[in-house]
Amino acid sequence: MIPRMAIASALFLLCALAPAITQAGDDPRVIRRVYIDRRDIFDPSTNDWFFAGSLVNALHTTTRFDVVEDELLFASGDDLDTAVLQETERNLRRIGVFASVQITTRDVGSDSVDVIVQTQDRLSLRPAVLLGTGGGITNVGGKVEEINLFGNGTQAMVYGLYRTENAIGWEGMAQLTQRRLFGSEINLIGALRANRIRTDQMVQVTQPYRTMSTPWAFSVGVWNAFGSDFDYRSDPAQRNLLPFYDREVVGWLSQASGERDRLFTSVSVRLSDVQRVVPSSRQAYDNTGHVLVAFSSITQSYHRSRFLDGYETEDVPEGAWGSAIIGRVFSLGNGGQTFWYLGGQAEQSRYVSPALYLHGRIQAGTGFGDRRARYTYLEINGLGHLKFSEHFVATARIRSQTAWNWTAFRQLVLDFETGLRGYVANGISGENRIFTNSELRWFPGWKTWILGWSAVAFYDNGTVWAQGDPLSSTRFHHAVGLGLRIHNLKAAGDDAVFRFDLAYNMDTGKIAGLIFNINQAFSAFSSHKYRAPDVLGRDIDLQ
Repeated sequence: MIPRMAIASALFLLCALAPAITQAGDDPRVIRRVYIDRRDIFDPSTNDWFFAGSLVNALHTTTRFDVVEDELLFASGDDLDTAVLQETERNLRRIGVFASVQITTRDVGSDSVDVIVQTQDRLSLRPAVLLGTGGGITNVGGKVEEINLFGNGTQAMVYGLYRTENAIGWEGMAQLTQRRLFGSEINLIGALRANRIRTDQMVQVTQPYRTMSTPWAFSVGVWNAFGSDFDYRSDPAQRNLLPFYDREVVGWLSQASGERDRLFTSVSVRLSDVQRVVPSSRQAYDNTGHVLVAFSSITQSYHRSRFLDGYETEDVPEGAWGSAIIGRVFSLGNGGQTFWYLGGQAEQSRYVSPALYLHGRIQAGTGFGDRRARYTYLEINGLGHLKFSEHFVATARIRSQTAWNWTAFRQLVLDFETGLRGYVANGISGENRIFTNSELRWFPGWKTWILGWSAVAFYDNGTVWAQGDPLSSTRFHHAVGLGLRIHNLKAAGDDAVFRFDLAYNMDTGKIAGLIFNINQAFSAFSSHKYRAPDVLGRDIDLQ
């Protein structure tokens, strides 16, 4: 009964979404000329200039003119539309290679304007010493990443990392992401990661929804993985290995209509060939294919804010996303199963005021056949923040993942990496999981050259439990602590934040060791984005 109610709730929320329409202004002025002003990492006119700025600039290739031009959604002769200018600015920031992006206009008479697109590059070559500690494990290594190779927006990364977790030892990874392959709309991504336990290989070709008027998108990817997974249900001192070989081909095609309020019709196809040595490690949807169809909608507008996750200007979306999924899962032999599938996703965000933001998402799905449900999954997420002042923000999130009728191997881990700081890595696992994180963040505005500083106080709690067990019978675990953040003002993404946390484990009554990682524990806001149709709940923790 509960699974049916969960799915019905998700679909009801989807039908109840009422997209808000963001209308462009009625300004009749025409764009006369478009000027692109590209600036290097260090600019003599800014306060971060220093004696070696010229040398750093000389070692960096300024982002090419065509990389900026390809993102422009306007041209000379177009009517001026401020909404289009704002979307272009967001898209340029989203590339991740710019420290700042500003699009401004200059009046040229009563009926025309010039548009100035000004970009300043970030430090794109990022060698780094990798050091992560916490939960009784330590990771040490090095990484070299170039996020703007030859100034064309290509990203290349290699790393070597020594992992004490489960005695994995040395791990290496190489990844290449080519935006706009040969100047087209297509992205090419290739990645290889390997250690003595497991190897993962991936190649993906994607044409994404780049703008709010992109008419269609597609993706085709091939995944190949082999080696062993870890069974965290066993004695931590004697982890059982689960040997496997997994090959998958996944593709989807989607057509969209509308601009500010978008409607999507999508189809996805997946084929998998899996071999598992240990029969009890069989996972849901092993050796199956699926054909799924989804009808979805999205709407969102944006509000600019600072001092939520870092020092940079951030685009906080407000809107909704919903999707109804139906299709067929079919056996490809070797233990695969055949059944119908039904799922739904619905999410809503509200920028209640410049100080208050709320976001909620629910997704649920189930297979059904032979008069019974199979692999029923429900996930509920909540997120919000409250700004007490420009420099103080309280933010919190909750995530709940629950499964029923799941007659296959399933494990979710609760530790310092997944949401419970101060606890041993991989020490708590189960089939269902719920956790919450709360942080009070202070951004004093202190800057030391290209570094910014912030501090946090946090409270984490959560639990895991088995299918069939009531949530009321499970034990919750708690941690409190303090943290320091160092923000690299010349970098972008997760690597721009260095996180130090000191957590007090309320189970043991002891202070755990210093936790060091790169990135915030979680973002203070979320985004509404297109998601291709897929079966829900397949993601589990294995290594």
